[in-house]
Amino acid sequence: MIRNNYHTHTFRCGHAIGNDEDYVMEAIGLGLNTLGFSDHVMLEGIHQENVRGDYLSREGYFSSINHLKDKFRDRITIYLGFEAEPFKEYFMDYRNLLKTKTIDYLILGNHCTIENGMIYSFFGRNTSVENLYKYRDTLIEGLKTGLFSCIAHPDYFMDSYFKWDRHAKRISKDIIKASIEYDVPLEFNFALIRRGKTIKGKESRYGYPFIPFWKLVRKYHAKVIMGLDAHAPEDISTYKNDEGYKLINELRLNLIQTLPFKEVK
Repeated sequence: MIRNNYHTHTFRCGHAIGNDEDYVMEAIGLGLNTLGFSDHVMLEGIHQENVRGDYLSREGYFSSINHLKDKFRDRITIYLGFEAEPFKEYFMDYRNLLKTKTIDYLILGNHCTIENGMIYSFFGRNTSVENLYKYRDTLIEGLKTGLFSCIAHPDYFMDSYFKWDRHAKRISKDIIKASIEYDVPLEFNFALIRRGKTIKGKESRYGYPFIPFWKLVRKYHAKVIMGLDAHAPEDISTYKNDEGYKLINELRLNLIQTLPFKEVK
């Protein structure tokens, strides 16, 4: 059973629902010690409707979560963070957010790339070998910054790539080894477990977690943390997470319960 969840979204991203406080109450009801809010990072100059909130929604997000930190300080520890892509154009912004302690942490969610202010390479819809390697390279570039405390759904690319071929295996190994080298835990993500299995190529499976990837994680003994990736308050305590807990136990992963935050000076 999870005790600390660091992957929680809010309505501001456009594809999550519920009041911020409702997530907190659900977490308290489940008996969590820690709830980390990590909505999709709002970026100046970037507009992605139903993907991330506009930049102007940042202050409301900060204010709301900081208010909840204080209101529930005797019942649960609340942290303020972002799930952010490794966009090198925004690394300075990320660094400033951490250095000034405006936020507590960042998790690396490598959903896409950015070029000249435009979004490209949607890795959740990837079918090419070229984009597999781009996924790996941009993710590792993010790890090298020392800004990110964990890697959200590191097997994200397998949601749309249907072959466990030499390319998929190679980038999986490279990502796992990089997580060890830079001491950034891999997140075992529950979001698509709650949705259930779908047909991927010729098999019925979850988009992620992709089990062969996690067997490699076990082989290399990399650190793993659970992430509920909640997009609605009930995602925190739903029975639909039970399958995730079962898989975690079966895989015998090197599980950590508490996420150490990267310090930026």
